[in-house]
Amino acid sequence: MAKMKRHTRRYVIAGALCLTIALSAFGFALFYVPVLGPIAGTIAPQLYVDNLPAARIPLHGRYVLVDAQSARLYMISDGRVQDSMKVVVGKPESPTPALTDTLHYETLNPYWHVTPDMAQSLIAQRVLQLGPTYLSEKGYEVVDSFTDDAKVIPASTVDWKAVASGEQTVYVRQKPGPANSLGQYKFYLPNGKGIYLHDTPNKGVFAQDKRDLSHGCVRLEDAPRLARWLLGKDPPASTVPEEHVLLPQPVPITISYLDPMSQTRLASLQ
Repeated sequence: MAKMKRHTRRYVIAGALCLTIALSAFGFALFYVPVLGPIAGTIAPQLYVDNLPAARIPLHGRYVLVDAQSARLYMISDGRVQDSMKVVVGKPESPTPALTDTLHYETLNPYWHVTPDMAQSLIAQRVLQLGPTYLSEKGYEVVDSFTDDAKVIPASTVDWKAVASGEQTVYVRQKPGPANSLGQYKFYLPNGKGIYLHDTPNKGVFAQDKRDLSHGCVRLEDAPRLARWLLGKDPPASTVPEEHVLLPQPVPITISYLDPMSQTRLASLQ
């Protein structure tokens, strides 16, 4: 009987040791995946990039990751990269900020609300050089605010010299259309502080290797493709300015600057 108890105790100790080793291995795989590389099954979504700010690629649902370092966007579903595209990000003097936010809707036929600094440095200067016809030719209009019920005011009532010198602020927006700088789609970030994703009519820039060319917002190589992926179907046909289309589910988004190793690990999720 004593001999049997000793054998039983050995089996218990051996079993406990095996369990401890197994749990340790699992824990190592869970928290040190960059060393082990991707593992099949549900562990694969634990293949996180090191410098994402407290972000983890979700095990379920959709997730958008913009790597501003390589100027590329990734569409991730259930922990796997489903699609990706080139983007244009901010210039060195106006870099796209790293942030974490949530997409709730997409905007069809958006207005481009010209920022005050661009209204001063670009719009006012062009009006003074080319005359008020510059505004109508480019689809710009002056409004009393950037709210949904904004009223258009005559450009002739604006002191453009005062705007150009910074003495006066003016609200200028560009109407939807082929020349609109935001193209056909805008993806608003509630906490983006003026930063958002958008379409662009200027597709030639995506042929460039170095794509840090914007004032901070993220221009999309193929905005209709992202719009379809977020909705899970084709966006509705619309001719109405600023039509907001609610997404079936909110989609988390992270904009970050990944190192080369992180970019390689992210590519292995495809």
